[in-house]
Amino acid sequence: MLMKNKWIMPFILFSFGGAAWASDDAAITTEMVYIGESVSNISGGLKKDSSYLSTADLTVTVDTAQAGWWQGGKWFVEFLSNQGVDPSSFIGDVQTASNIADGNRTRLQQFYYQQMLGDHVSLLLGLDDLNAEFYVSEYASWFLNSSFGIGPEMSGNVATSLWPEAGWAARLNVYDANHYFRVAAYDGDPATRAVDVAKEGLMLIAETGLSQDLSAYKLGAWTDTAEKLAPDGRRYKSNYGVYAVVDQAINDGVAVFMQLGFTPSDRNEISNYLGAGLHLHGVFPSREDDVFGIAVARAGFSGSNKRINNLASAETAVEIAYYTPVTKYISIHPAFQWIQHPSGDKRLSAAKVMMLRMEIHLP
Repeated sequence: MLMKNKWIMPFILFSFGGAAWASDDAAITTEMVYIGESVSNISGGLKKDSSYLSTADLTVTVDTAQAGWWQGGKWFVEFLSNQGVDPSSFIGDVQTASNIADGNRTRLQQFYYQQMLGDHVSLLLGLDDLNAEFYVSEYASWFLNSSFGIGPEMSGNVATSLWPEAGWAARLNVYDANHYFRVAAYDGDPATRAVDVAKEGLMLIAETGLSQDLSAYKLGAWTDTAEKLAPDGRRYKSNYGVYAVVDQAINDGVAVFMQLGFTPSDRNEISNYLGAGLHLHGVFPSREDDVFGIAVARAGFSGSNKRINNLASAETAVEIAYYTPVTKYISIHPAFQWIQHPSGDKRLSAAKVMMLRMEIHLP
């Protein structure tokens, strides 16, 4: 539903909450989170307009050891129900201003089994969200723009197993207290929910990282074996890219992050991505759980894409956001985004986007 010339709208909030089912040892646990968000493009972009969108997320986890079956196993199921108009339809941006935008549908999102193989190795099989473990910045993902979750040089160029459309996967993770190496193979087109390597290819990805206290340093590489159609019409037999993530804590309340991603310019619409930002926790002495942040996400268009479609060099989104818990279970998250050259269109003036998110989360 669109509501013109308004950006603050009433929230209809509903949550069943999360609870432990069965016995006190919590063999089966459930959790539900409801997010409601009002988004208004107050100037620039394609047109002035507003929308209200929401997502309800229900997860069920079964611990096989707690259930008395076998050691080291976990079943995980996630259902999503999304509603509302994607605000990018009137903003015109390519990076997607709201990371919960999806339209109207309800479906099974994730369904996998994970088994520990000793103390430092785990194997996962099933429907899995790639961005739950790969290309993740803890500080960047707090922001609302989708690029701070995963770089658009990956998600914007190839079909990727992400929220809200996870695909079949097999993932191996080897780790100790501070280091890890994980590798996975994902279905080449998660939307079909059918693995067809010949037609859809596979997404293969590997990542290694180091964590120290509140800081983390990650390096990853991926390849997609599906045929890739370049902006100039040429066809390539595969695609690939590399990325890096740095989460650096300065002290207990201040942290910075950086995301970098690159793909070949000859076959992709977006050839590079840079994300960076500042994260301040406990801004006021009396509000130690409040968070303030400012960040920039720059999606750089490839040379052929710029030439053929007469695009600007990049779409750049600057986000200023604040988070404050209202009660133990309810929080609000207002944000402002300034988006220069939405989708690279030189004719569009910078979009100024106001956002107000509210979340109900019961443990």
